[in-house]
Amino acid sequence: MRTYSIKELENFSGVKAHTIRIWEQRYTLFKPNRTETGIRYYNDEDLKKILATAILVKSGFKISKVAKLTKEEIHQELSKVENKSDVDETTKYETYINNLLSAGVQFLEDEFNAIYDSAKSKYTTFQIYTEIVYPLLVKIGTMWGKDDLNPLQEHFISNILRQKLLVEIDKMPKLENPKKEVILFLPEKETHEIGLLLSNFILREAGIKTYYLGQQVPVVNLTTMINEKNIKEVVGFIFYSQGSEKLNKMLKICTKNCPNTTFYWGGTKESILGLHLDKNHQILNSIEDFKNKLI
Repeated sequence: MRTYSIKELENFSGVKAHTIRIWEQRYTLFKPNRTETGIRYYNDEDLKKILATAILVKSGFKISKVAKLTKEEIHQELSKVENKSDVDETTKYETYINNLLSAGVQFLEDEFNAIYDSAKSKYTTFQIYTEIVYPLLVKIGTMWGKDDLNPLQEHFISNILRQKLLVEIDKMPKLENPKKEVILFLPEKETHEIGLLLSNFILREAGIKTYYLGQQVPVVNLTTMINEKNIKEVVGFIFYSQGSEKLNKMLKICTKNCPNTTFYWGGTKESILGLHLDKNHQILNSIEDFKNKLI
């Protein structure tokens, strides 16, 4: 069983450490253990409880009531939140995000799948991946960057979601009269594929033919294919920061070899910081931005 600092609980739940301490002291929400030097530390059950508490408080519960609920009662109330008509959709989405995060960091695959299936019974694949999965990935990406999440936890969560999205894409019918053609790829050293897969799903659902090239595509080979097929739009994602010098060199090759093609770039703000964008390169700032520019 992993242990967590109060700062990690804050980063997981969005509840300030100061507030967690107040809840702990005033309402006995937790009974954390302490190190020999008196520093609080928390366990997996505490993580589950703070994630659940954050949702219940946001949906209208008083913390004094939540603190008195048993583990089973908390689970029942969370289920009610998912189905309440007077609870806004954002809070419902956050319930799924937190529940998936809690199961994922503990490597509870069956529980993770059950939560996903529950969401699938209520929402479309597009809604699940844009409103639940995408924010979840942003959250775990931020936590991974702060060392609050270890690489195994991140890979475990990402790979389950990747497999599910691949299944949904495989079910999609063949396009008879596509609106246009778009290439999707990850540059060399890039392996984080979910954003690219989600892009593939969105484009294909919109009637656009895609050439999905996947991970670690050499830029010279990419530009050769673009010119051979006369592709006018390309989508790439950058998560692994290779340094602005290498990334800008890649962009210059794209511009030089394919001056009439527009390249759209998604990824983390940190990774794409410092890019020198020519007129045929654009940053994708959000899913809505992606749809507005490409569909």
